[in-house]
Amino acid sequence: MGDWGKVFVATRYQPYLPAQTCESLIGLAVSGLRPGDVRDFVYSKTMHKGANILARRFLASACDSMCFIDSDAVFGAPALEELRSDAEGQGYDVLQAFTVKRGWPPEPMYLVAMPDQPQSVEGRRGRHFTTQLPLDANYIYAVDAVSLHFTLIKRWIFEALLDADGPEHTYWFEYSRDQGEDVTFSASAQKVGARMGMSTRLKVGHVGDLVTGWDTMVDYYDRKLAVEMGEPGADLNRFMPIWRAQRDLSALVAEWTGETAEQVYERSLQGGLPVADRWRVAAPESVEELRRFYGSTREYLYDLVKWNVTPAFQRILASLKDARGEYVFEIGGGLGTLAEMLAVNGNFVDYFDVPGVLRDFAAWRFERLNGRAPHVRVMGDDLRMLTGPTGGYDRIVAVDVLEHLHPDEIGFTLATLDRRLKPGGLLTAHNAWSQGDGVYPQHFDHSAIWGEFIKEFSQVDAFTWRKAAA
Repeated sequence: MGDWGKVFVATRYQPYLPAQTCESLIGLAVSGLRPGDVRDFVYSKTMHKGANILARRFLASACDSMCFIDSDAVFGAPALEELRSDAEGQGYDVLQAFTVKRGWPPEPMYLVAMPDQPQSVEGRRGRHFTTQLPLDANYIYAVDAVSLHFTLIKRWIFEALLDADGPEHTYWFEYSRDQGEDVTFSASAQKVGARMGMSTRLKVGHVGDLVTGWDTMVDYYDRKLAVEMGEPGADLNRFMPIWRAQRDLSALVAEWTGETAEQVYERSLQGGLPVADRWRVAAPESVEELRRFYGSTREYLYDLVKWNVTPAFQRILASLKDARGEYVFEIGGGLGTLAEMLAVNGNFVDYFDVPGVLRDFAAWRFERLNGRAPHVRVMGDDLRMLTGPTGGYDRIVAVDVLEHLHPDEIGFTLATLDRRLKPGGLLTAHNAWSQGDGVYPQHFDHSAIWGEFIKEFSQVDAFTWRKAAA
């Protein structure tokens, strides 16, 4: 029978039960159960209440494990058998089938706790998780929380969490703040030593409401036509180079920080959320406070690991691939990825960033190039003290930096860049003025000032402008 033994299959019904789920549950009942298995259900408008009722019924049965199946799940009749008979999966105490979030975008329910939990008011909402992780289609991943969409749970966990007053007064599943019953149960299971996993070997669908419109229609027909014309179907192989590059860059950062590559990689998956959290806690107001924030915020290392491998950043890199023999000044150079590429390609590069963690890492990175990029140097602390090539730089690069400047600095900075760029020189820039619905509270909207400044330049391509000749 395997480690899961006899299984108690539990479903919480809500007012609306999709036809697809009805078909799946009928198939399971007809041919998907073993002798000794039990199937039970409860109707409940409150999902965590229904889960607790079913858990009490499970403990009153002779079953060894419980399998939660949500009332909006879609699966084949052999699904439970596939999950319970997986030899590797039997080494887990909780095993979730792969599913995605209901709605759009269909992010995987692959829940790994953020290594750096928010310290600002956001932390009061509960535990925070990442979901943007690469997926192998035939693998079991260790997780910190599970969805109860289609999930096996061993009996001993429920028994270990019993209240002293017995099952009728035990609440394994509770809705706490913004944390659903899935996450609160997972936290309790972790406390008693349960090993939790998510298997992509069993893939379960999720029925939900989806708002569609013109763009959805265009995407659908465009992809449908492409496949009918002989193009390959969708898979994750197209994304693998991005994840591999993120792991490689994580390994480089880890060499400098002393962490493991996996630790850096996990932190990079959080993107800008920890940076925003630090910003809310520090609340810098003056120019000096803002500079100290950027110089001391180590979370930027991990944020930029993720950003530097994105298709958006790679497009900017590609726009500079033909630059050769130029004198280049890069402001806000971050990890030094652009500066390194330009220097390796034979350009003379001056890298500038505020003193602190990013600049220290970049300087270390340039040193380890072992002579492959001899013409890259780290500039001083003050734009006013810059000394560049006679006649000015051939190109200035400012990628996602101007939005980080204090309002008292933006005018002076743009004037300085204009003065340092020779007549006819090129300005490569990308700006992210938007605060992204609170994701980037540290961004300032200097779009009006930028709009006036760039009028004096002629646009060459999506990221490049040319200064007027003398």
